[in-house]
Amino acid sequence: MSRIDLPRILITTSRRTSNRVRTFARDLSSVLPGTERFNRGGMGLTELTSRIRQSNAQAALIISIWRGNPGELTVLSPQGDEILKLRLESALLRREIDPSNKGRVGTIEGVGVKSGSSERVWNLARDFATLLSLNIKEYSDPSESRTEKNRALLWFEDAPTEKILWTQYNTKDLSEIGPRIRVSSVRRLGENESE
Repeated sequence: MSRIDLPRILITTSRRTSNRVRTFARDLSSVLPGTERFNRGGMGLTELTSRIRQSNAQAALIISIWRGNPGELTVLSPQGDEILKLRLESALLRREIDPSNKGRVGTIEGVGVKSGSSERVWNLARDFATLLSLNIKEYSDPSESRTEKNRALLWFEDAPTEKILWTQYNTKDLSEIGPRIRVSSVRRLGENESE
C-alpha cells in the first residue's frame, strides 16, 4: 500500500480574485511542499473550514485581492479562527524573478533568517516554521544554506521602512526562486494591534 501525504496547509484565494492572485497561489504552492492548492469558487467560510478538517490539514492560507494584486494572506485554523493575517505591500511572481525557473520544489531545507533581523522578522519566521514543521536557522546570507540537493529555503529578513522580506532560495545554486513578498504588517490571533 502506498503512503498518502496529507497536506499541512491548504492554499486558496478569496472568493473575489484575479489572474495575478491565482498565479501567486500557484507559486506559493509550488515552493511550499506539504501544501495543496484548490480553487475556492463560491465556497463560504463554513464550507472552507469543513474542507480543512476533512483534509486533516493544520490550516488554510487564504490570499485576498487588493487592486488586482495579492493584498493579504490570512491563515485559518480548522475551526475557522484567524491565526495570522499578513498585509502585503507587494508580491513578485516567480516568473518575474526568474522566467526560466518553473519547477515545483520537492523539499524545503528549512527557514532561514538573516543575522541581525528584528524580532518582527523572527516572529514571522517562527510562525511559518511551526505551520510547516520546519527547522529555523540564522544565516548571514542564503549562501550559508548551500547543499548538493535541489531544495527550497524560506528566507526572512528586514526590508526598508519596517517591512519584512519573505522569499525562497534554491539551496543548490542559490538562485532566488520566489515569489518575493514584502509584508507591511502582521496580526496574530488575539492581538489588537499589528506589529
